[in-house]
Amino acid sequence: MSTVRRQEAEETPQEFEAGLEFMNPHFAEERFPWAQVWGYVASLVLTVIALWLVVHQLLSPAVLLGVILVLAAGQAGLQLGVFMHLRESRGPAWQLLPLGLALAIAVGMVGMSVWIMAFKWGVS
Repeated sequence: MSTVRRQEAEETPQEFEAGLEFMNPHFAEERFPWAQVWGYVASLVLTVIALWLVVHQLLSPAVLLGVILVLAAGQAGLQLGVFMHLRESRGPAWQLLPLGLALAIAVGMVGMSVWIMAFKWGVS
C-alpha cells in the first residue's frame, strides 16, 4: 500500500473535518471589512488620478496613454487581490488558467481599441 493510501486509512473523521475547516463560514469571526474599504478608496484614488491627468492634459498623448494603462493594471491587480480574494486561495492555483485567458482577452480588446483609435484618420 502506498504512503498516501496509508495516510488516508489512518486519518480519523475529526482530522478529515479539520482539513475541511476552511470551507465552513466564519460568522463568529466577522469584523468590519477594512481591507475592502481601503481597496475601494484606493480604486477611487486611481480613477481620480487618471481622470485628472486626462482633463488637465499635462502629458503628451503617448505618455498619457502609458500612464493610464499602468494605473489600469494597478487597479486591476487591486481589484483581484482585495475584492476577488485571489491571494486567499488554498490548494492548487486553479484560477490562474481562467485569469490568464481573461488577461489575454483584455489585452486584445485594449490593444485593438487603441489600434482603431490610432488609425481612425484613415477612415472617412
